[in-house]
Amino acid sequence: MSWVGSTGFARRPLVVAEDHLHHVSELLAVLAEADAGLLAQTTVLCLDRPGPDTTRLAASWLERHPGLQVAARFERPEGDVPEPLRPRRAVLDAALFESANRFAKALAGLLRPGGLLLQDIQLATLAFIPPDRWWESIFLATTVRGMFAENPPTCRFLSNKRGYEATFGRDLLDAGFDPRDVMDKSELRGMVVPVVRSFLDRAFPLALQTLESGEKWVARTEEDRREVESELDLVVWQGSAVEIGGRLLPRLSCKAGSQEAVTWIELVEDRLRDGDGVPVLDVGARIAPEGAGRAELTNLAARHIHGLRARLREGGAIVTAHHAYRLGEGVRVGRVTHRR
Repeated sequence: MSWVGSTGFARRPLVVAEDHLHHVSELLAVLAEADAGLLAQTTVLCLDRPGPDTTRLAASWLERHPGLQVAARFERPEGDVPEPLRPRRAVLDAALFESANRFAKALAGLLRPGGLLLQDIQLATLAFIPPDRWWESIFLATTVRGMFAENPPTCRFLSNKRGYEATFGRDLLDAGFDPRDVMDKSELRGMVVPVVRSFLDRAFPLALQTLESGEKWVARTEEDRREVESELDLVVWQGSAVEIGGRLLPRLSCKAGSQEAVTWIELVEDRLRDGDGVPVLDVGARIAPEGAGRAELTNLAARHIHGLRARLREGGAIVTAHHAYRLGEGVRVGRVTHRR
C-alpha cells in the first residue's frame, strides 16, 4: 500500500539519519517543541549500534511522539518494542551497514518524492565509510537523490565539526551540494528547525484527510496528485477552485461555491465523519427557488444527484437511504486542503 492510505510504516516527507541516540533524542525534543504535528510526518533512521539502550530509547520516542516512525537495529524477538508501537517501527538489517548501495536503497525507500533528508555527516557506524574520510557520507545523499525518477528529495546536513569548508567543502561542491547545506548541531532551535519547517511548508503545503489514517502532507505536484487519486475512490481538492478526482471519477474542476462542488464536498465530509448522509430536503432547499414545496425540493434534489451519478464510473457509488444521500459502503474518500 502507498503512503496515501497506509496505517503502518510508510514513506514520509522528512527523514532524519543519525548515529547517536542522544542526538536523536535532542532533535526530536526540539522539533516537538516547535511543531508536534511535524513529527507525524517524520521517520528517524537511527544508526546507533543494537542493544537494550537503542531499543529502550526508540520505544520511548515512539511512545512520546504519536505518529513518529523509527527505523533502527532493534533487538529481537524478545527485546522489540511493545506491540501497539510496532506498526511505526522498522527493523534494520545488519547488511545495510556493510554496503553503500543497500544502505542508499533503504534510505531512499523511507523518503517521499520531493521530501527532505536531514543527515548527520559523520555516520561512524557505517562500515563502508573510512573513519579518516568520514565526510564521504555526503555521497550517499547524492546516490539517494539519483534513485528518484522525478521530484528527487532535498538533502541538508548536520555537523558539530568546525571549519568544514576547509575539510570537505570541495567534496560538497563535487557532490552537488553547497557548503551552506551544512547546519551546526548546536543551532537546532535557531537554524535547523526554521530550515526544516520552511522547506516542508513550501514543498508540502497541502494536507490529506482520510477515514482510515491520520493527516498526510501532500506536495502540489502531479506525482502526488496521481498517487492520491490512484489510491482513493473519490478525492476533493479544495482551493480557489474545487477539483474532484479518484478511481471513480475522471478529474473534474468546479467553481468554488457552485452547487455541484458543495454537494461533492458534503458527500465526502459525511463519509469522513461516518455520518448519516446528506438529507435530500437539504440538497433540494439549496437548489430550489425560495418558497418551493416539499415535492419540488425532492425532485430537484433527485435531478441534481442524477447528474453527479452520471459523472461516476459506477453510478451506484451514491446511494439514497433514509431520505438522505450518501456514498456507498466501501467507497474510500479523501479531502485535500491547504495546511495553512
